[in-house]
Order: sequence, then C-alpha cells, then structure tokens
Amino acid sequence: MKKLNLNIKINHKITIFSLATLLFIYLLYLSIPSLYNSGRVQKALSEEIMNEFDLNISLSSDISYRILPLPHFVIKDSKLYNFNSKVSKQLGEFKKLKVYIYQGNFFNKENIKIKKLAIEKGNFYLKKDDWSFFKKYLNKTLSPKNISIKNSKLFYNDKKNNPVLIQAIKDLNLVYLKSVNENSLNLNGEIFKIPYKLEWSKNFTTENKFLKFNLNKIELDFINKNIIKDKKKINENIINILNSKFVTNYEIKDDIIFFKSDKSRIKNTPISFDGTIELKPFYLDLKVNAKKFDLKYFFKNSFWLNEIINSKFFENKNFNGKILINSDKVRSNFFNDISLSLNFEEGNVNLNNSILSDGKIGTIKIFNSEFILKDGKVFVDTTTRLNVDNLNNFYKNFFIPKGKRKKFSFIDFKSEFDTLNGDFKIYKISFYDEKNKKINLQEIDEFIEMNIDKKFNYVNPIGFKNYFNKLLKIYYLDG
Repeated sequence: MKKLNLNIKINHKITIFSLATLLFIYLLYLSIPSLYNSGRVQKALSEEIMNEFDLNISLSSDISYRILPLPHFVIKDSKLYNFNSKVSKQLGEFKKLKVYIYQGNFFNKENIKIKKLAIEKGNFYLKKDDWSFFKKYLNKTLSPKNISIKNSKLFYNDKKNNPVLIQAIKDLNLVYLKSVNENSLNLNGEIFKIPYKLEWSKNFTTENKFLKFNLNKIELDFINKNIIKDKKKINENIINILNSKFVTNYEIKDDIIFFKSDKSRIKNTPISFDGTIELKPFYLDLKVNAKKFDLKYFFKNSFWLNEIINSKFFENKNFNGKILINSDKVRSNFFNDISLSLNFEEGNVNLNNSILSDGKIGTIKIFNSEFILKDGKVFVDTTTRLNVDNLNNFYKNFFIPKGKRKKFSFIDFKSEFDTLNGDFKIYKISFYDEKNKKINLQEIDEFIEMNIDKKFNYVNPIGFKNYFNKLLKIYYLDG
C-alpha cells in the first residue's frame, strides 16, 4: 500500500492578512455599541442595574463607550438613591461609573447584559438611619457579578448633615460566590489617616458571619464571628495587638452590648475583663483584671498609643467611656499595684484617677492629665500626687541618711511624658507640710528651672533618682 504524502505550503502573507482581517472584524464588532442611541442605553442600563444588582442608580445622559481593556460604558455624574425609604433619599454620587458588558450579541441593542460594575471617585453620604439600607443589602443574596469601588470616600453625617467621620475607600470588591453560597466583601481603605483592610462574609448555608479588620500600622487585627451552633447564636471577637490576644464573648440587648472574657492575654500574662457598651448614646465601660502588669513593656511599646492619638481618633465628641486596668503584681522599678484609668470625655482623653502603689512607701495618683499633639508626636501633661505613708522607707529609697530627713505630707509633680520613646520631663515640684499646706521654696523652683530640659526615662530610673536626691537635700536645707 502506497503512503499518501501531503505537502502543504503555508503562505505567510495570506495568513497575516487573514488574521488582520479577523482582528479588524472583531474590533468592528466591538465598536457596535458606540452606535447605540444614548437614551436607549441609559434606560437599558438603569433597568439592568436594578434587576441584576437591586440598586437604584440614576444615570446621567453623559454616556460614552470604550473597548479597552474590556467593552464598557462610562457614565459621568451618576447618583445612588435609597428606594426603600419613604422619600427619595440620595446616598451617593459617582463622578465615573463603568458598566462592563458581555460580548454575546451586540447586534441586539435591546438586550445589554452587564458583566460587572466599577465605581470611581464616588462619595457616599450616610446618616444613622441609612445603615439599615446597607445592612439589608448585604444580608440578602447579592449578584454573582462583581461591584468594585475605587478612590472614593464615605461621609458619616450627623442630623444636621455635618461630617462626623470620613473614611477613604481605596479599593472595594463586593460579590456573591456561588461555589460556597456566600456574600463576600473585601476593602482596602483609610480611617483617621491609618490604612486598614477589611474582609466580611455571610454564608447562606450555615448562616455564619465573619468579619476581619486589620491595621498594619499599629499591628492590630480584629476578628468577629457570628456562629449558629445547635440552633444557638454564638458571638465572639478576637483582637490581636502587639503580641497580645483578647478573646471576647458578647450579646446585644436593647442597644447595650454585654461582653466578657476569661481567655485573653497581654503578652504572656493571662487577663480577664468584662463590661458594657451603650449605643444610644455611645459609652464604653470596661474593667480589666490582670495577674501581672508589665509597666516596662507598656512604655517600651507606647508607640501604638502615639499612632492612635496622632490619628485624632478620640477627638470624636460622640466617643465617651472609661477603661480601668487593675493588677496587684506589677513589673516595675517602683510599684507593685496599679489601677490605670483611661477616660474618654467628649473628644478628650486623660489618665485622671489612675493610682500606682508600692505597698511600702505610698501611692501616686494622677489627678489632672491631658494628651497634647506637638510636631507629630503625642505628649501627656500630668499633675501627679505622691502620698507618702512611710517616710523612712521613702528616704531609704533615695539614700538620704536619717539625720537629713525632713517631714512632709505629700508632693505634687507637674511633668510631660513622651508617648513615643518613654521619656519624661519635670516642670514643677511642690512639697506640702503635715497640715497639707504648700511649702513655697525659691531654691527648689530655681533648681527645677535650671534642669527644665533634663529628660528621664522610666525604664532607666538612675538619672531620676540622682535628680530627686539633690532635690531632697535642697528641701532639707531650705524647707
């Protein structure tokens, strides 16, 4: 049997011409939507957005068509409305809305099918009552076609329409995932000048919800889980910050969140806490009990406090509350017990009524304090009072011999603490006699003025001990 040989010669010019012709025809096909009547396109897209995404977006007539990177319409100055409210209420406006479309049949201009939505340079305006719209929207099955938002902002306004909070949305993606039967939201944004990432999902098979919030700049992760187990709802959140972990169980009743934790730790120290958050108006009441409190670790890692205060997060006058941390085992050069009170009062933060005690000498109480922002750094101005219960132990600590010890009731210090590096400076020291009367000493004032720029560090107390030793000698000679 003879073999059949096929010798096919390929003409490269014809091949290139054929490919170029096909490409031209394809591009010509992709250009067909540019010939559509803009009025018809406006109506068709509005209806398709409503049917597919359940969003009431008012499209302007300023519509253009682009082929690259994928076929899409660009609509300028669109507006989002809450169609569920009793009156037509605007929730947002978009300078640019891109509507990507399928390439199935461009010859049928009446049947435009949307592939995805992309919002750019949008502004969302929300008030308290508007959250219900987004809550309902996220808790129902979304479209499997992606919605993206880029370079936009969210304004949370009060009743008088004044911005209370402004949040930057750098990149947001919202979609329904058929494969796992859940809604998914991923967001990269910025709040109070701090970048963050947010992940959220709701599974319609298990009814479980998951939220993760991450602030890399201050090493903070927040995870919240709502789990249905044996027909019972379990709420849990986990906060990881600076090698510490807080695991909290909570429930919500009548606009009050009750929470409790028995499985948390700060560094390697177990802690427990409980408290409430009142939502109308907002008020946080938190009590923390720690088996140990590492004061040195706290000051060494105080940069996170600098970042939070510097972001002006607590300047919100609607943020009020109190955090109280108690421990009877303190790692410190001076103290054994601590009751640290962090107070938030209508945009101000202070440490008033915080108490430190060593159990042998006396107690130190902060009765006037203020966080101050200077040159991008956060300082705490404090007035503290040292109440001495045992003068002999006090003088021994500063190596003052018995013959040069003079009685007093308490001492007030005015100082400034640098939250970034743990340094502190002293501006004023006042002694009070046994009748609680202030002792005015010019020599002490002059000594403090001469050393006004001298800095001390709590982690290394030798410099402060030498400084205070000289001060006690002046008090003995001239007091």
